[in-house]
Amino acid sequence: MKQRKYVTLVILGLLLMATVVSANDTVLYISTFATSFRHTGQKKTLSGLFNRTVSTDTTWHFSGRPNNMVSNFDVFIPSKGQILAMATHTGVQQSWNGGKTWKETSDWRMTEISAVQFHPTNEKIVYASSPYGFYKSFDGGHHWNQKNNGLTTPDETYITNFVIDSNDSNQIWLATTAGLFMSFDAGESWQKNHLKIAGLWNLVQNPGNPNILVAATESRGLFFTFDGGQNWEERENGIVNNTFYTVAFDPQHPDTIYAGGFLTGVYKTTDGGDSWTNSYQGLEKINIYTLAVDPVDSNCIYAGTQGGGVFISKDAGQSWSFMKISDGHISAIKVINFEEVK
Repeated sequence: MKQRKYVTLVILGLLLMATVVSANDTVLYISTFATSFRHTGQKKTLSGLFNRTVSTDTTWHFSGRPNNMVSNFDVFIPSKGQILAMATHTGVQQSWNGGKTWKETSDWRMTEISAVQFHPTNEKIVYASSPYGFYKSFDGGHHWNQKNNGLTTPDETYITNFVIDSNDSNQIWLATTAGLFMSFDAGESWQKNHLKIAGLWNLVQNPGNPNILVAATESRGLFFTFDGGQNWEERENGIVNNTFYTVAFDPQHPDTIYAGGFLTGVYKTTDGGDSWTNSYQGLEKINIYTLAVDPVDSNCIYAGTQGGGVFISKDAGQSWSFMKISDGHISAIKVINFEEVK
């Protein structure tokens, strides 16, 4: 009897250890605007938020409503994956238990949400954007206020994405169809930036140097700033495409950058954008909507396509292989190493 109890305790201990390791491991999150990926016996098409632990999982875990159209999502990093938010076609949806249950926290004014982000250290402050402007919540998403002071035209309020400055959380960058706008008071007011290119799809900040940002545009390629937005320059040596949706920095090698867009495959630079090479090998779809680099293993790159699911490269973008979510329109990818969270 004592031996059985000992064996049982050992097994329970091993399971607990496995759970702890899994909880602290690098987690891959993927959101979908639409997909035909299904569970066995599931009649409705699943679309929402998927995740898998990089080192241990071989299947995707799904959370969210079956027919969510998700444009973007965010994870409040200090919660180690417990507090999440999704930008959906019906509004902002949030979870406080790691995605087991969700609640729509926005009101009737907020639809077609393009992006949502938590304040980096305060989960009560949440930001969201849409074609109708910018929104801010001070109580964890339960109530929202529209913050369009300085955004006066429909093109200016049509926000495709935004960036909370990693060096100063009061500074927020807006990518809009009218150009780039900035706030220095946490979204209370806005002013136009020196980059006056219309049709911005995305904006990404260098994780190692907040003065370096890259703007992905609808028809003008990629623009770089190296002085915090005072001056911008187009960097197109080796690029033959015009429409870009996504840019991803390698956190371990900030001069290595990946970019993708309409019929681009995946572009790569290792010299901060001075020159680019292109990769198609193994990509069944070359419309690239989102990219992410594993923060632990910089040889591991993820590419989300429009209508072709997810692809993975294990050789720093030289070749690619299919990673399921068949026919999925992938809207966003994040790779988070929770072991680094204090």
